[in-house]
Amino acid sequence: MRPLKFLSALLLLNLQAVGQTSIKVVIKSLSDHKIDKIDIFDLSGVEVYEYKYNDTIIANFKKTTIDCYNLRYFENEKMFRQQLWLDTGKITIKAHIDSSKLIIDTVINSPMFYKYKVFSKNYSQVYKTNDTTLINKFLLETYQENLENPFSLLVGNIYTGINQNSKPNLFRLKNLVDKQGANFKWFSYYQMVNEKLNSLLTITSLDLDDYTFTSKANKQVKLSLKGAEYFILDFWFLACPPCIKDHISIKKNIGKLKSKKIEIISISTDNNLIKWKKYLLNNNYNWQNYSENIKQTLTNKLGISTFPTYVILDSNGTIKESYNSFSDILKKYKIKE
Repeated sequence: MRPLKFLSALLLLNLQAVGQTSIKVVIKSLSDHKIDKIDIFDLSGVEVYEYKYNDTIIANFKKTTIDCYNLRYFENEKMFRQQLWLDTGKITIKAHIDSSKLIIDTVINSPMFYKYKVFSKNYSQVYKTNDTTLINKFLLETYQENLENPFSLLVGNIYTGINQNSKPNLFRLKNLVDKQGANFKWFSYYQMVNEKLNSLLTITSLDLDDYTFTSKANKQVKLSLKGAEYFILDFWFLACPPCIKDHISIKKNIGKLKSKKIEIISISTDNNLIKWKKYLLNNNYNWQNYSENIKQTLTNKLGISTFPTYVILDSNGTIKESYNSFSDILKKYKIKE
């Protein structure tokens, strides 16, 4: 190849690498809405693009594999959003906004969008059976089918949450995760799944003396596992609707837990201590509540990425079980709401 042709070919390859995925979004007439801006970004937050309103936008991403994207339209303080799993290539999305949400009408040249919709529908049906064996089989088979793309890690995150108290089941997932190596280290769910798996399979106890927390009185304190047989660590944050909903139930049932010699210790990951304290005061939440210090946190140690997460310890700090819903805690201890 002549030098000039070689240089031209090299430039062409570089241009293709810059925009491997072109996403065109066409929105129907918005006579009832005045959109201020639009943004679209990958789930990992590596590439973020913002636009003034136009009925057609084109976003060029440096993606060479399937990825998940957030598409958002803003009208004053109101936001209309959708999350989409998309292939690479030239993709067209046709959508419209009704009174309350952004609706995707069709997606052209991205089978992955529809594959995810089928997965969601099938998973919902399987989940309703309440058959853990069937659910796990479905999720592991889906993971295996998607080993070559990061969608598998979303499936792995679901599986890990369901099986967090079953090491044999977690090892089945780990075998699949290990096959992928670090292929999807760039994807946000990679760390979530790997850290959670490693934590659940290797960490059997906690030494709370290694950690310092901020109390409601702004004092730096250590947590004590005294005065009860079991302690439930409640990991949460203010912008987590399920966490806030669970706190209502915790307040209602905390006396019943105490009668069974069980203590609740809530640990917030919020950085805004003023809002955190105001929330506790306004709701009269008087059980043990602390805020994590930023440098060294239990959430990082335990690989917690799903909230709320409840970790049950005995008085020696041994991890007994973990859950993601307070209703599961009540069922475990046979407490009726």
